[in-house]
Amino acid sequence: MKEFLVFVPLTVIFLAIKSTLFVNFPLPDLPLIIVFYMGYRRASLEGVLLAFALGYLDDAFNGSIIGSTSFALTSIFLAIFLLSKKVQFSTPALRAGGVGAAALVKGVLSYAVLRLTNVDVYFFTHVVLHAVITGALATPVITGLQKLTIYVSPHTFKDKEN
Repeated sequence: MKEFLVFVPLTVIFLAIKSTLFVNFPLPDLPLIIVFYMGYRRASLEGVLLAFALGYLDDAFNGSIIGSTSFALTSIFLAIFLLSKKVQFSTPALRAGGVGAAALVKGVLSYAVLRLTNVDVYFFTHVVLHAVITGALATPVITGLQKLTIYVSPHTFKDKEN
């Protein structure tokens, strides 16, 4: 639960900066990387709620159709959870490839929802370019999220007294 209290404000700050200062600059998709990190690390109701909340915030800050990114991030969280039972995302290359593939899936899902509502979106610049950038920068972002998680909720091993 402590991570929820850290990841939501971090995402709000990132989306506020992205939607005001870096509108046309391709930045990595931080909400997607957080959802990927929560999905392969441990699955819980907190992770699903976080995926939905981050998607809703992403829709609100970017001015897109409310619910399209929430649908995509929740679907990706569930897919990563199921995939993490078969694949260990322990190396940086697997994490970067997984985040890149998840960004591509998120882009395709969002593109499909937007095309169904007759919104014109360029597939290459909005989906493929963002997937490549997100995948390329996923490793340092996930490393930072791991350090932040350890700082927020350190694991201690204490002897239990009976």
